[in-house]
Amino acid sequence: MEEYYWFILKLPKKILTGIVLVLLLGHSVAFAMAEPPEDPDQLFMQAREYAFDDQYQQARNLCDQILEYYPDYHDVKILKARTHAWEGNYKRARELLLEVRNKDPRYRDALYALIDVEMWSKNYDDAISLIDLALRDLPNNTNLLYRKALALAESGDETAAVVILNQILELDPSYVEATDLLNSIENARLTNHIGLGYRGQYFLETNTQPWHLTYLEMGRKTSLLGPATLRTNWANRWNINSYQVEIDAYPTIRAGTYLFLNAGYSPDSELFPVTKFGFELFQSLPAAWEISAGFRLLNFNNKDLLVLTGSLSKYLGKYLLSARPYFAFSSDGNDPNAQSLFFIARRFFSSPDHYLNLRVGRGFSADFDQLSGGEIYDVGGTALEAMLTYQHKLSNRFLFRIGAGYKLYNEKVIWGNPLIAEGAIIYRF
Repeated sequence: MEEYYWFILKLPKKILTGIVLVLLLGHSVAFAMAEPPEDPDQLFMQAREYAFDDQYQQARNLCDQILEYYPDYHDVKILKARTHAWEGNYKRARELLLEVRNKDPRYRDALYALIDVEMWSKNYDDAISLIDLALRDLPNNTNLLYRKALALAESGDETAAVVILNQILELDPSYVEATDLLNSIENARLTNHIGLGYRGQYFLETNTQPWHLTYLEMGRKTSLLGPATLRTNWANRWNINSYQVEIDAYPTIRAGTYLFLNAGYSPDSELFPVTKFGFELFQSLPAAWEISAGFRLLNFNNKDLLVLTGSLSKYLGKYLLSARPYFAFSSDGNDPNAQSLFFIARRFFSSPDHYLNLRVGRGFSADFDQLSGGEIYDVGGTALEAMLTYQHKLSNRFLFRIGAGYKLYNEKVIWGNPLIAEGAIIYRF
């Protein structure tokens, strides 16, 4: 060790002075870095900006700097907890919030944040207990009452939720979220519906008589089959009347996975297929995507059509975008195979029942072009179809739907290109 001291002392004075200055500068920087922030409030506001810009780790880094010297700065710890919750780390968020509550049980912001964590993590019973605790001091706080009503509704106690929602609306009739939730619960209780609809094609270019399709349906939400609908269709084309009975069902397999099932029969088989069957599996994916795959089987007197189909859908806020192809194969060897593609863009408004829908595509659709013994398929389907549909609620029980469109048929079709008009009214009970 003495040799090292001797070596240092033998260094030139300039080098030795430089080493000393570097050491002193490093000590000063370290000392400055160890000092508490001069303005923790300003640093907290910067952390909030990071958090609201989804830069959660940067926000937490600033929170840690503040908490190192101000461990009882509760708002900072609450912000840090919320960033964890926004990323789905509810366990860590809960730990931080409980630390604040243990130090200051009366600090309301920590309680409110903990309520949010329990709501977001679907621990509704715990959320309700915390809300009741907050309501002791603020029994008429409409925001707290709404959260309790929402937790009750999500946990299945809709009757208690309705009581609280009515209480909220007595205190504040303009509370929109309470009105929407009350309507949503009432709609969910309306498990049955009946509907009457019409779809007509009107040929303005030729003397072809309009084609009419009228349907009457009755539906019910069931525990086994999900929403199920029994429908009777009546069609009129070329002075021919034809009838069909069919049923649709959407059973749920598990969360995010459900089926579409369909079966139909036409006793006269004049215009409709004698029998029809449909099967499709839908699966929700991350980032609000959904994918499906299935088939339709149409059995006419003169041929059978197997149609493979599927869909790829994306929810973007209040918009739904979807693409659906059809691949048709005929049992008649003289028929060509057919490929079709349709796109849907839907804009939702005040509820899922209130929307504007645009459907554009070409070719044969087993869901819309099942009539006429397959003749439409034989000529290759439509070259272009565009359909705009609007649905709105007249009340919680009544819905109406109207639509207009245009269909450009393959040039081989002799009856012309029609304008399309449709409408429906639905009553729920």
